[in-house]
Amino acid sequence: MSHKSILLATDLSARCDRPLDRALMIAKQWNTKLILLHILDPVRAKDPATNIREIETQITNELPQHKVEVEILVKTGDVAATIIETAKSKKCDLIVTGVARYNSIGDVLLGGPVDQLIRKASVPVLVVKRRPKNAYKNILIATDFSNCSLQALNAAAELFPDPKLHLVHAYHEPYSAWLSSDQVAQDVKSEEQTSLTRFLAQPSLSEAVLDRLNGSIEKGDLGAVLHRKIAATKSDLVVLGTHGRGALSRATLGSNAQHVLGWVGQDVLMVRERK
Repeated sequence: MSHKSILLATDLSARCDRPLDRALMIAKQWNTKLILLHILDPVRAKDPATNIREIETQITNELPQHKVEVEILVKTGDVAATIIETAKSKKCDLIVTGVARYNSIGDVLLGGPVDQLIRKASVPVLVVKRRPKNAYKNILIATDFSNCSLQALNAAAELFPDPKLHLVHAYHEPYSAWLSSDQVAQDVKSEEQTSLTRFLAQPSLSEAVLDRLNGSIEKGDLGAVLHRKIAATKSDLVVLGTHGRGALSRATLGSNAQHVLGWVGQDVLMVRERK
């Protein structure tokens, strides 16, 4: 794939060094431009003492050493809307952002703007949590066998053509509290395996993607399954598809995306379904 460019949305705080380092790393791998976007607070922007050129110079001087073409933009306006408009006008393939803070309980997302990005952006949004040391090596993609999750799988494979791909589907045994038959459990598992085989047979999945991919079904809720599979596959990136409607907590794979994003320590790629 010939990549276009990457948009990094940053507020220039210390917590943004992780997404900045990852964005620079990806831009170098793709041999493409990194667009660094800083959105001014409207109140500050109205201050006559605010000199956008000086802010751009400050950003340039504070950038770490790199061998990437970087375009710096300073704009005012609604955060999410400005990011989305800029990504569209600059023909970006990826939006990179971070979390509000890091703690031992769980990462806190940037809040409303990130929710809106995930629901409205036409390109994937990469939420960076870890300090990048290397390129991604293993990618875990959650699937519910929907077209949304199929698009997420293909997007991840296209953006990152080298890592191993691990596809997982979490399922439950209906009425398991009342039905204890081993045959029922085997029948349910067999049906889920058939659904996985059918999902992987779709024509939009290329042989190149399938050669990198291993798929599995796991009994349990999505959070527990992801936790086990992240450890087993040593995945450093988790991919979730979103339907782009409703609140973020109802947007992903019928589960609580806010919860998943909160405890997952890996970077998370959110891919909105295209109609």
